[in-house]
Amino acid sequence: MSVLGRLSVVGSGRPAGPLPADALLREARRERTLPVVARNLGRPCPEERGILGRQILAAAQAREFRERVEALPLKGLHLAHRLYPSPGLRDMGDIDLLVRTSDLGRADRALRGLGYVPDRDPVPGGGAWLNAVLYSRGEGLPVHLHWRVSNASLPHGMLRIDEEEIWREARDGAMAPHHLLLTLCEHALKHSYDAIVHLTDLELAARGADWSRVAESARRWGLERAVAFGLVLLRDVMGVRSEGLRHFEVRSPGPEGGVLLALARARRARGVSALGLLSMSGGARGRLAFLKDLVFPPAGDRAGLSTRSGPARAARALGALLS
Repeated sequence: MSVLGRLSVVGSGRPAGPLPADALLREARRERTLPVVARNLGRPCPEERGILGRQILAAAQAREFRERVEALPLKGLHLAHRLYPSPGLRDMGDIDLLVRTSDLGRADRALRGLGYVPDRDPVPGGGAWLNAVLYSRGEGLPVHLHWRVSNASLPHGMLRIDEEEIWREARDGAMAPHHLLLTLCEHALKHSYDAIVHLTDLELAARGADWSRVAESARRWGLERAVAFGLVLLRDVMGVRSEGLRHFEVRSPGPEGGVLLALARARRARGVSALGLLSMSGGARGRLAFLKDLVFPPAGDRAGLSTRSGPARAARALGALLS
């Protein structure tokens, strides 16, 4: 456990003894937990007022859209307004919203009618990897419109997230708590746990979780190892031993998973989510299929990828691992 990790737990309070508060706050800024750490240290955080203003604006933008199309808030917007003690403790760069695939055309028209411009045209079924489009307009935050939960420039066919189940069990305009926890684990892995804020989010969502429901859904959705990685890092980075570890103990994370966890503990895991996905790919055949698709994406999945050539993608993945 690191001091910064412990201070990034919402409501943890200040540890006993002298602390290098200024250095911790500088590091917290990089880990995107500055408001939480400042509050736990009892220090003022001028940025918190600006974050609160952005969150109020983001909520208004989301409400404007959701009056036209049914949508579920994902990640930062949901967490800031439903789980954090104050929305000013959780910053974000865009507004993530999930719509039904059948509503995608209507959602696209609604956003364009509100003055947003997409970075590309949304095409459901145009590829299995990239399942979201970013819409921007002059003022406010961009809207990141999702029609599938998993959205990444890496192969993730081992995931079986059931969006229809998410919609069936959603209540009061939000996904069910066990689904929220699973989607946060998938999202944190996608970003290689590159900022402690992912673990702060996960720790809040894990409080009071129904672990039997989490475990059952994780098994069906192919996310058991992703949840296990998250819970292990909560323990090792933040000092939080979740009850969920009894359901998801990782006795053998595999060589790829072991490297990912070691890098994440050392806060050096940026850009290596492929290791986690590789560890979740099954046996030798599954791993070979993952590596093949990673270097040479299927034609239908190349649209929208910033790096499309096989050699360039292989070099980028190797460079991230060695950096």
